[in-house]
Amino acid sequence: MPMTDMTRSVACGAALVLTLSACGALGGPAQPSASGSGSGSGSGSVKAPDAPARDQPEDPSPTQEESSSQPESPSEGVVAGPTSSALPVEGRNLRLVRSGENELALQFELFNGTDDEISLGTLGLDSREQLITLVDLPRGTAYGLIGSSGPDGRISADVDIEPGRSAPVTAVFAAPPKEATEMLVVLNGLLPVTVPITDAEPADDPALRGPHNKLQVGPLVCRTTGGRREAFRLPSDVLFEFGSSKLSPSAKSAIEALRGRVSASSGSVTVDGHTDAIGGTSDNQTLSQERAAAVSQVLRPSLGDGFAYRTKGHGEGEPVAPNTKPDGSDDPDGRAQNRRVEVQIDSDTTVPVPETGTDLTDAGLQVRVESVRRLSGYLLASVKVTNPGPQAASLEYENHFTPKELTSGQLSIAARNGRQELCGFAAPTYFDFVGTMSASFAPGKLDTVPAGAEVTLWGLFPAPSANVTSVKVQIGGYDQALPTEVVAS
Repeated sequence: MPMTDMTRSVACGAALVLTLSACGALGGPAQPSASGSGSGSGSGSVKAPDAPARDQPEDPSPTQEESSSQPESPSEGVVAGPTSSALPVEGRNLRLVRSGENELALQFELFNGTDDEISLGTLGLDSREQLITLVDLPRGTAYGLIGSSGPDGRISADVDIEPGRSAPVTAVFAAPPKEATEMLVVLNGLLPVTVPITDAEPADDPALRGPHNKLQVGPLVCRTTGGRREAFRLPSDVLFEFGSSKLSPSAKSAIEALRGRVSASSGSVTVDGHTDAIGGTSDNQTLSQERAAAVSQVLRPSLGDGFAYRTKGHGEGEPVAPNTKPDGSDDPDGRAQNRRVEVQIDSDTTVPVPETGTDLTDAGLQVRVESVRRLSGYLLASVKVTNPGPQAASLEYENHFTPKELTSGQLSIAARNGRQELCGFAAPTYFDFVGTMSASFAPGKLDTVPAGAEVTLWGLFPAPSANVTSVKVQIGGYDQALPTEVVAS
């Protein structure tokens, strides 16, 4: 659900900063990488396939302490730096550990580099706000904490962290398929990082022993617009049961989320189904057609009778990623990107382009694009906003879906084949987009960039075709679109 002013006041009261920029991808320390192995099916789901995943190097896991914080120690493993220079927190030794067959534990040390005492709740890293997400990019799937907002959330108990000290944190999610070998980890106040999944033994924490219910798993819903056309790509692994065209329980939320992003009220709807290259060509063709028909059947009552509907199956014939690696071995992540359903809506009227203004410039803020990088079928864009002046500057950012305008600091991307909009997480959250989550850029303050501070604004977008090598990044509140090169991952 969108964050209201009252929710923002409670949730963000001290400091809520969430940005997605991958270390190595958007600047920062280089991250260890992991490549998938194992075979899959011509169709997938959130269920784990029988093929085993390749073992990953085990990261050392410190023992959980009873005290609220630990002294500063050298960083180990994957490190996530701060999104704002005025809020110097750091995630150290991030590791993802499979806990049994059904769960995945994220464990790390949260370091407080500020001059004030902070808590997990200060950053929204508690069971109530749950400003923490894992993203499986190849499968287009986002994971929220197990358990609903409140005492049922599977995350470490809130603790106070003194300046210069750190505290261990454990957060528990539903396990991704076994062929998934890494996830994009998104923590409020920290730059997102890619973290490999291991089978190491997790450090003990009460969060590991909660009930396995109220799973928050959903697809990334992304929109591309151009002229009278709106296009959406939905990942098959979340929509369908394994190896069939039967819609999964997550499909309803995916289609409802898609409906909220459609601006057209009449026109034509085309639903295209695609598979990977595993299985027979004829079987894949049939499966892709059946999956397109299943999605269209649910879309029809959702969008209404003002549209003409058409479905088509393409089988394995139009891949967007390689099904195999250069050496000829199986590429599970590439195949996952190819298993998809695409929805194209041709409206009777032109799709409106959101307006933008010049309030960032008026506030004395300077803007530059840091990077736009391809990551498994997506673009991850990073923009730096700097306040060079002697006084604090206003940046009133909101993570809300506002079809008629980009709110201050909200990003979009323009390429020659359309305009890419921020991807959203279909599960219930306090935010609408996988992008900058709040306007808290310093302890205890909202909507303010302190004097001399630099803030990272970011966003995750559907990637344009592979031959697109440059795009323009538009920032809400800044009237000039900024051209930049697209860098391969």
